[in-house]
Amino acid sequence: GECIRMMFAIAGMPLEEVRVQVHDWEGMVKNKVTPFDDLPMLEVDGVKLGQSPAILRYVAREFGFAGSDSFTTAVADSLADWYADFVTTFGDWHLSNIGFGPGDKDALYESLYLPAKDKYLPFLEAALMKTSTGWYANTPELSHADVFIAANLEWLLRLDKNACKIFE
Repeated sequence: GECIRMMFAIAGMPLEEVRVQVHDWEGMVKNKVTPFDDLPMLEVDGVKLGQSPAILRYVAREFGFAGSDSFTTAVADSLADWYADFVTTFGDWHLSNIGFGPGDKDALYESLYLPAKDKYLPFLEAALMKTSTGWYANTPELSHADVFIAANLEWLLRLDKNACKIFE
């Protein structure tokens, strides 16, 4: 959700954000308030859109972060999807780390997160080294993939203070 909020802010567009409290969630699910009984959700003109990737891409198209042509859009999409794959590989460690999942967080850090970090993060450094535009996706303008990666790297640094040491 943070990257979506960031794109609204960068575009200078208003966003009415409603934070759901844990004690309100059960009633929302029971009353089918969200499209798929999960969050985030974006409501536009009374129509509810669910799923973070769909919301991200919708906002990108609406605010000019999707790319100027189909191929540029696909390049940015592929980079965002690739980074989402990275995050998925260590999801169990993340949940354990914040107290919402089973397992030993230190063991999961070693077995899930570190191998994923070693596999995926060097690609980001390589992408920045070869870009001619300064953006991860090497697109002419800031893309949703760049905002998505920036927001998620900031989140990753909160989870793992050593996350950037791979770039040293």
